[in-house]
Order: sequence, then structure tokens, then C-alpha cells
Amino acid sequence: MKHHACIAIGINQYQLLQPLSYAQEDAEALYGFLTEEAGFAPEGCLLMTDSSPSLWGQSTYPNRENILRLTQNLCAEHLQQGDILWCFFSGYGVSYEGKDYLMPADGNPADIGGTGIPVELLLNTLKNAPTETVLVLVDMNRSQIVKAGETIGSQTADLARELEIPTVLSCRPNQVSRETSALRQGFFTTALLEGLRSGQCTTLKGLDRFLSDRLPELCDHHLRPKQEPLMVVNPPGKAHLVILPDANGVPTAALAGRNGNMTVGVADGLDRGQMAVATARIDLPDAGNAIDAPVDRPPVSPANAVPAAGGGGDRPNLQKPEDADNGGSDKSFLQQLVLWSGATALVLLLGVFLTNRSIFIGQQEADPRSPAENAQNPPPQKSTGAVKPQNQLQTVQAGNGTKQAPSSQQVWAEAKTFLKDGSASSFNRAVVKARTIPASDPLYPQAQQDIERWSLTILDIANGRATRGDFSGAIGAAKLMPDVNKPVYNQSKEAIAQWEELSKEQQVNTALLSAAKGQIKRGAASSYSKGIQQATKIQPGEPKYEESQKLIGEWSEAILKIAQLRGSQGKLKEAVETASLVPSGTKSYQSAQKAIASWKAKLKR
Repeated sequence: MKHHACIAIGINQYQLLQPLSYAQEDAEALYGFLTEEAGFAPEGCLLMTDSSPSLWGQSTYPNRENILRLTQNLCAEHLQQGDILWCFFSGYGVSYEGKDYLMPADGNPADIGGTGIPVELLLNTLKNAPTETVLVLVDMNRSQIVKAGETIGSQTADLARELEIPTVLSCRPNQVSRETSALRQGFFTTALLEGLRSGQCTTLKGLDRFLSDRLPELCDHHLRPKQEPLMVVNPPGKAHLVILPDANGVPTAALAGRNGNMTVGVADGLDRGQMAVATARIDLPDAGNAIDAPVDRPPVSPANAVPAAGGGGDRPNLQKPEDADNGGSDKSFLQQLVLWSGATALVLLLGVFLTNRSIFIGQQEADPRSPAENAQNPPPQKSTGAVKPQNQLQTVQAGNGTKQAPSSQQVWAEAKTFLKDGSASSFNRAVVKARTIPASDPLYPQAQQDIERWSLTILDIANGRATRGDFSGAIGAAKLMPDVNKPVYNQSKEAIAQWEELSKEQQVNTALLSAAKGQIKRGAASSYSKGIQQATKIQPGEPKYEESQKLIGEWSEAILKIAQLRGSQGKLKEAVETASLVPSGTKSYQSAQKAIASWKAKLKR
């Protein structure tokens, strides 16, 4: 009997890297769907997060040793011929010397090759499993240690193609995979779960079609740069492989709304931020299909998203049935086109005429008031100043001369205009403006959803700045957080206090690294050693730690090169003394120890 198994890995708390916010939540959400809704057997599913329970009597803490051991264990002992295996990873990914690495919780940026998990090793382990189908889903977040212009995912795609393992990357190599406070998840996982719950992703072809439409749409809705998934399927025939259990294992009937659209409610496990997303439908130009197989992607049918009770709404149906009839003949289409074009032209002409009727008529319209009314309230005299255009909105009420308050629709539209530059202050201004819409107005519920989403985006911007080490910018953004959501508002206050402490540490450590760099003298091994001693004072988790580790690695390599130069000159004793300065735990340490042993052996001769 065919079984479905999964490996779900999500890492928030890294020992030597800045923490992520929602990688653990991504893994837990997918694991929960597969085991609770999609019919995957829990005893054959592996969850590895910062706080996941032990399995098979072994710790599931996602360090390098555990990930490799448990993955090998699952593939070798818990799978059978014909089974289907999903493997999901959410965390940092690094491209180093042309190879892609997944960073485990104990991954060291100063020793990526020794502490990271090569994607090649993971894919080969999965390839050797006695399964019928393996599906790999990789959501790799970029780390600060990745050099500008260096891409992640290119080697992964090449390996997946070579090993014929269907693989989905959360973004293309030249893009960035993102997570957001507004969704409490990564964009990729949000789109993935929507597609799985919709029932449209039972095959690789359906999964690619849905993600390619929905993921960029989500990013656009949350005012984030476009993120497009990359699916690799080789050979092309695998695009039609079924990746989920039978339809009765997925509760699509409970999730289907009228006309086949998906209705999101509390039972879906989505928070309010996700429900707000479901009310928007934005048609984007087709970015092209990244799947290796020539998968046909029918055009997406536009659908209105009608809000449902409780803040939810009908999601647009992102996929046409593959056997749907195109409907109508070319003749009927042309007739409709002509009719609509003619009607549109008439409306435009009428609008032009009404707007400029005084020009066409050539005289002022007669005053519609009665003679008695004209005698009592004569019409206003023509002003000698500039004449106000007739199509300009009137802001003065007749009779009392008071200004007319803008409508809620105008207020809401003005609030949205503030979002153009995408800064924290612009979201703050939009919130302040939208909060003037009264509770009695029909637009109030939608405005409240936008206010909460914009507020969470402010926190998201602040977290992003903190992740980059810009603590002063993070503090400035977080101070713009409005008090519309008390838990989130309090969270921003706590973050500000934490960032203020980190900002102080950052200043101290910046001065420390500056002093360490000042020690360096080219060609003098002892100066590099002194610089290393200074840099090692910065502890894991502190600001500038990653930079200090990078410098330590570079200076250790410089010491080894000086030692090797002296060894080549026959100065073996000096070479041994110099190589002894290379600290343990660095990439150059093992090479230095081998060289020392070789030089000592020569000295004994």
C-alpha cells in the first residue's frame, strides 16, 4: 500500500546567525496540514524545529548532525517501495564557492563547508530512498554573509534536474525569499498552503500553476518586491505525477465556496492577516513558466472577491479546469466586442460634452430658479479673478459657506496614496488617515483590515532593518507603530528596548573591530594574531559577530600563507611557530596542523 511521508524543517533560532521570525511556523503549518488534513501518516513524518518533540527516541533539534542522521534514518528504515516523500526546508541558505548549502541551527558562517548541509548531499540521500516519488520544497532565506550579487538556488536547480527530483524553490536565484508579520508566515508557505487547501495542487503541474500565479500576487498585495517560484521537473512527463493522497484525503469540499472559489474562515487555520489577503485579486502579467516540462498554463479567470462573515472572503479560482470549454464562437466574440466598444465610446463622448457643455453651447445656462427666488437671492456676480474650472469638485456648501467634509471613499483612497514609497512613515500616515473613517461607514470593516495589515508591515520593516544590523533604523520604524493592535504594539515596544541594547553593543563591537583592523600589518603574522585576539571578544549572537568571524577566517588564512612561505624558504622552525598562531575552529586550522606535522618531521631528520 502506498504511504505518504514528509520531512519538515524550520529554523528560527540560529546559534551564530540572526534569528528568523517565521521559518519554524512555516514548517509546523505544512506538517500540520499534511498530517491532519491531507492523510499523511504521522508515524512516517519528521518535524524538526527549535522546539519539536523527539522522534524514534532521538532529538529533533535541527542541528547538522540531527538533520543528516534523522533524514538518513527515515529514508533507510521508514519508507518502502512506492511511497511518496515530501521534504520541506525553511531557513537560511548560502551559496559558497559555487555550491548551495542549507544552514542548520549550528551552522557557522566562518566555516560554511564544514558546518553547512550541502544540498547535493541532501538530494542524494533522498534519491537513494526506496520511494516512488520525492518532492523537495526549499525556502532559503538569504543571510547577511552572502556577498552582493551572489545567487542562491542555481546549483540546487541543476542538481534537481540531474537527479530527476521534482524540486520547488521559493524564489528565483536573483530574487529574495521573504517572510512578513502581516501573514505570520513566509510568502511561499502562505501561497503553498492556499494551493493545497484549494484542491488545485494534487499534481506537480497544478502546484506550479497555482504558485506561479498566487505568490507574485501575494507579494504585490503586501507591497513587497516580486517573488516567483522556480519548479524543476525532469523528465517533463513527471509534471502529471500525483503528489497528494486521494481526493477524499484533502478536505476540498469543506473549503470550496460558490462557483468553485475557496472560502477562507477561522477553520482554515489562517489568521486575520491572511483573510484580508483573500479579499484582493490582482491580475499580473504572466512571468513565464519556470518548470522544465512544457506545462500548459491556461489564463487565470478574473474573479470578484466578496468578503465573507468574520473578515474572510471568497478567494479567486486561480486555475481553470484543464478540460473547460473555451465557449462561444469567434463571431459571437466580435459582436460583443463591437457592442461594448460602441457603448464605451458613447459614454466617453457624453462625458466630454457634459463637462464642456458651455463651450459647445456657447452661452451660460439659464438659472433654474424661479423669478421670485431670483429676486430674493440674486445670482452671484462674475468674479474678476481666475475662473474655477467647471469640472473641479465644489468644496463649499450652498447657503452657509462651510467646507464639505471628504467622503470616506476619498479618505480611503488618499490613505492608499501614502504607500507609494514603501517606508515605515508612509504606512504610519496611511494608518492615521484611514482611522478617521467612522465605525458607521460601510468602508469601516475594510479600512480596519488595511489598518491592521499596514501596522504589521511597519513592524515587518523594523524587523528587516534589525536583521540587517540597522538597529537605529529599526527603532525609528518601530516607534511609528500605531496602537491599533495591542499585542503587536506591545511587541514593538519590547523590540525597541531590545534593539536599544543591541545598538549599544553594536557601537562597542564596531570600535573593537576597528581596533583589531588597526593591528594588522601586511606580512607580520603576529599582527594578524593580535587582530584575531581582539575580534574573538565578540560573542555569538552579538552585533558584528558575523563580520568578526569573517575577519578571523581571512586573517587565519593570511597567517597560514605566511607560514607556508617561510616553509618554502627552508625556515622550518619559523614556519612551525607561525602556523601555530592559526586558531582552532577556523577553516585554515586543519591545513596548518598538517603543515606543522610535516615541518616538524623534516626538522627531526
